[in-house]
Formats: sequence, C-alpha cells, structure tokens
Amino acid sequence: MTMASRSIALMVGFVLVWILTEAIIGSLLNAYSPLQIVWMHYLMQLVIWGLVVGVRGPKRLVRTGKLTFQFLRAVMLLMMPLSWAFARQQGFGDTAYAAFWATPFLVILFTAILSKDRTPAFLWLAAIAGGLAAGLIFVQPAIPHARALAGIIGMPVSFSLFIVLTRALKTEPTSANLFYLPLGIVACLMPFIPKVWMAPDLQHILFFMLTGGMSLVALWMLDKAAKTAPVAPVAPLLLAPIPLTFLLNWLSTHQRPGLQVLILLAIVCLASITPILLGFNALRKRLPS
Repeated sequence: MTMASRSIALMVGFVLVWILTEAIIGSLLNAYSPLQIVWMHYLMQLVIWGLVVGVRGPKRLVRTGKLTFQFLRAVMLLMMPLSWAFARQQGFGDTAYAAFWATPFLVILFTAILSKDRTPAFLWLAAIAGGLAAGLIFVQPAIPHARALAGIIGMPVSFSLFIVLTRALKTEPTSANLFYLPLGIVACLMPFIPKVWMAPDLQHILFFMLTGGMSLVALWMLDKAAKTAPVAPVAPLLLAPIPLTFLLNWLSTHQRPGLQVLILLAIVCLASITPILLGFNALRKRLPS
C-alpha cells in the first residue's frame, strides 16, 4: 500500500466513524445543553485516552514540542460545534450546516497559504463543485443577518483549520496529540459548565463513553492520515457523509429525493470520490505494463 492510498483509507475510516459518532451525539441534543454535550463527550475521551496510554507512561501524554499548536487545534475543534449551536440559536442552523461543506475547499486553501503545498487543479475543482452542490442541498432560503454570519462562517473555517493544524503536528507523537485535544476543549468549557449542568442518567453516561471511544478511533485515524501524507489531496473525502446520509435515509424511509437534489448529490458523490479515483490512477501507472 502506497503512502497516498494509506492516507485515503485512513481518511475514509475517519469520515465513517465521525458520522456515526455525530449521529449518536445528535440524539442527545434535546436532553442537554450543547455546551454540556461537547464537554461530556471530550471529558470521556480524555479519561479513556488517559487510561489507555497514561497507565503505560504518563510522560507519553504530555511530551510535545508544539504546545501552542496543540491548544490552538483544540480551540479550532471546539469552535466548530459552538459555531453551529450559535447559528442554530439565531435560526440558521441549516445554513451553517450548508456552509460547513466548504470545508474541503478551505482545507486546500489554508494548506496552500500556510504550508505552500501545491494541490492539483482537479482537486480544487472537485472541492469547489462538491461544496457548492452540498450547500445548495441544505441552505435555507432566508438571508442570514450579520450576527448569524459569525456562526455560519465560523463552522467551516474552524474545522478546516483543525484539519490543517493536525497536519502541522505530524511530527508530534499521537499519544500527545490525542491528549491535548480533549484536554484543551475540557479546560476551555469548564468555567461555563456549572451554569448549564444537568445530571445525566446512566444510559446517557454510557452514550458519552461510547462516543468518546468512537471519537478517539476517528481522531487516531485522522492523526495517522495527516502523518502519512498531506491532507489537501484527500480533503474532498470530507463530503462523503452527505450521500451516505441520504442513502441511509432512503433505505429507512423509502422516500427518494427530488430530481434537483439527486443531481446535486451526484455532483457531491463525484467530488468526494475524486481522491480515490486519482489514487487508483496513480497506482495503475506504477504497475508494470
């Protein structure tokens, strides 16, 4: 397996596990404040990772040469759900979700600006076309006011920078990367939790333990993907949750989307598999004729 194909496989795994994790977390939105949900989720992640890695050597958790980057990455990941929650509070949650799919394009853009890595024009086109098609599927007809724009724009920008910063930490040990990430989020939210706290029942505690463990698996795969190869060439894979979600909804409800949505979904599908197609093409060229 080449470095590029390994990076693609890891990113696909990250996306799939992340979808399942978000689905479980979403089921708790009516029971708790978004702040408490995010805090509990990453607290469980911190505890699990501390037990798995820390018992074999606590120094492995804290050994890093880029402490500022570690906490900046944590803040970026935290800003993603908080931006969505703010936009939702303003009545533009769907628009923020639509804007989120600009993430692949922004990952490529920020990578070009911050690391000077060159990305093929075809991947730029795939990210732009896929992001626009996804946005048209979910965007609300109402024009957001200026205050809501902070959440709408903040969601894709923060998550894109989180992905790019993950690549920037490629030389740091995974044990530290997966420790400082939840630690930073838990520490940032801690002052606000007493104001929104509701005691969770046992079932929900188990849910948080499950999502914490699943999130660790997803973030481990993202960390390894970023260590293996640049993230920009695989960024369009981040669009994959859209067709997968529609497919599952179709299978469960037997309600087929309209023609316009199907056309937009086809564009998203083509955009999301572009890195895989390019990877297969590169692999084919390496094989002896």
